[in-house]
Amino acid sequence: MPDYRRAHVPVEIGADEWAYFVTRNQIIRRWQRTCLNLLAASIDGEISSSIAASLLDHLPLHCGWEHHRRLLRAVDTPVFFRTDQAAGGTVLEVQCPGSLWGVHEILHEFYVEAGSPEATTVPSLSAGFVRSLRNRVGSEPVVHHLLDNSSDPAGERFFIQRARRGAAYFGFDAVRPQDCNFVRSHDFFCLLVDNFASQRLQRVKEGKPVYDLPPVSLFDQKLLLAYPFWDPTRDYFDDEVRSLFPYSTVLTPGGLRIAESDWLTLEEFANLPRNSRNYFLKYAGADVARNWGSRAVYHLGKLSRAACEAKLKEMIEPYAAGERWIVQQEVPSREDVSFVTREGEVETSTGHSKHSIFLWSRWTAGST
Repeated sequence: MPDYRRAHVPVEIGADEWAYFVTRNQIIRRWQRTCLNLLAASIDGEISSSIAASLLDHLPLHCGWEHHRRLLRAVDTPVFFRTDQAAGGTVLEVQCPGSLWGVHEILHEFYVEAGSPEATTVPSLSAGFVRSLRNRVGSEPVVHHLLDNSSDPAGERFFIQRARRGAAYFGFDAVRPQDCNFVRSHDFFCLLVDNFASQRLQRVKEGKPVYDLPPVSLFDQKLLLAYPFWDPTRDYFDDEVRSLFPYSTVLTPGGLRIAESDWLTLEEFANLPRNSRNYFLKYAGADVARNWGSRAVYHLGKLSRAACEAKLKEMIEPYAAGERWIVQQEVPSREDVSFVTREGEVETSTGHSKHSIFLWSRWTAGST
C-alpha cells in the first residue's frame, strides 16, 4: 500500500485570503441581520406583510406567525454557521450551523498525525469553537447538542468528543439540562420539541440567549438567498451583500426576473435555449424533508422545454399556501481533486467542487 499520507498536503490559505474570509463573515452577518429586521418589520406592519408571508405562511400554526411575534425581537443572528461555496468564493448556501464540523476535525487530525507542518500550526476547529463559545457565554460552556436531524450524526459526535476537552456536554458529562448555557440543533423545529424548550424559550424572552441556531424559522430557509435580489426586498441590501451570492430570485405565478432586469413568464423562461437556462430550481422553505442534502433541487438547463415548463408550474401550485421556490443562477466550479480509493491508492479526477467554510463571531476557521 502506498504511503498516501505523504502523497498530498492540505491547501494552505494565505494571510490575505484569511483576512478576506473574516471580512466576509461580517458581511454575511449583516445580510442575516437585515433579514431578521425585515421579518420583524413585516410582522409588525411597518412594511409589506408579503415578506413575512413568504417565510411564515407555510409553517404549522404553533410555530408560525404568533410564535414569531412573541420571540422575534429577542433573537439574534446564528452564532455558528457554514457556507457552501464555489471554488471562486461565491456563496451558494448558508447552513446554520450545518454539519461536517466533525469531518473537518477528522481531516485536521489526519494531517497533523501525518506530520503536515501546515496543519500543526493551525488550531483545530473544536478548539476555536470552544474558545469562541467561552467568550460568548462568559463562563465555562455547557452544551446540549440536539442531533435528531443532523445529516452526519457520526461526524458531529466525533466533534463533540473533541470539543469536550474544553466544554461540558449534556448526555456525556455530569451536567443537568438546566445547567446548559448553549443549545445546538440542525433545524428550527427540533428546538421547539426539545424536552426543555419551554424553559429555554423563556430565557430567550428574558434577554438571555441560549441558542446557536435561533428558534425562528428564517435561517432554515433558502428564500433568504433571494432577498438581496427580489423586488420587494432588494433595496434593503447593498451591493457588497449582493456580491456574496449568485443571482437568485423568487418563483412566482406571474413568472420570474432573471439577470436582475428581464421579467419572464414561466412559459417564456422554459422557451429559452438550454444554455440560457443554467439555473437551479430550489425548494426555499423550512420543510426538513426537502431543504437539505440537495433534495428538491433541479437544474433547469438539463430539462427539455416541456419538462422545464411542467416543473416550474408544478412547483408554483402551492404558492398560494405559502410555499416558495427560488431560481438560482449556476456558478460553474470544477477542480482537480485527489482522493484515496478503497484500495488505498491515490487518484485524481476533475469534478464539480464545493468548499465549506466554518464561521463564528470572533473566529473564522478552516475550509474543507
